[in-house]
Amino acid sequence: MKINFPKLFRRLLRVVFTLLLLYALSLVFVYFKQERFFFNPKHLEKDYVFKFTERFEELDIPVAEDIKLNALLFKTQQTRKGVIVYYHGNAGAIHEWGKRAPLYLDNGYDILFFDYRNYGKSDGEYCNTEQLLNDSETVYNFVKQRYPENQIIILGYSLGSGLATYVASRNRPKMLILNAPYYSWKTLITEEIAPPIPEYLIKYDIPTYQYLKTVSCPINIFYGTRDFLIHPETNAKKLQALKPNGINLHPITDGGHNGLHITKQYYDELKKIL
Repeated sequence: MKINFPKLFRRLLRVVFTLLLLYALSLVFVYFKQERFFFNPKHLEKDYVFKFTERFEELDIPVAEDIKLNALLFKTQQTRKGVIVYYHGNAGAIHEWGKRAPLYLDNGYDILFFDYRNYGKSDGEYCNTEQLLNDSETVYNFVKQRYPENQIIILGYSLGSGLATYVASRNRPKMLILNAPYYSWKTLITEEIAPPIPEYLIKYDIPTYQYLKTVSCPINIFYGTRDFLIHPETNAKKLQALKPNGINLHPITDGGHNGLHITKQYYDELKKIL
């Protein structure tokens, strides 16, 4: 059988061109729609009524002109040791994250959960890293008006771990706790979650490892040994290597990315450090 090589070559070129075009279009989509791609907010109506059995105060924290972030401040019934400012992950909203409050209240701490822009009942939306970081510190400054800084603990989970570290690097909190942290947001996206995406297309740059270097308070990192989303070897352990004597690692055996807070091991180890 005679093979028509010129025709076969042209077909191959068309296939390659089509694949390259699809790849280019996907990069354009990621660049302009990455907020939708990387953030997964849950929206709540402004008249939504929060229902928890624990005591709480609903707050609106101004972060920019005409933009307020919705927050819940839970109050412990134990002897108060201070407050925890909780920077949550990239999904949901505080009507769900607030269910974690009893774990910290039982240890004698008030705890504040807040929603980022476009989450829950919060206003606005993000288009760059500076807005995200500025909001994070503004929330911390709001809490400093109510509590002495030496009684404030910053806790960041997943997406919030980089934001929490940024805030801790610019202030003097009592402690920094990181749950399932990443070494760098850009590195996480381009090398672990979506490798075909080049780093220069990621608008959000949250280099946790850089912020960590100037954090002066005690640091505790919790991670699941079976976290396949934010791998401990390339994230939590690399962060700990930056400050071997200043960071305590708490591996949660067989823990995944979600659900660390419901394990007995997390509860017991958290109780010790709090």
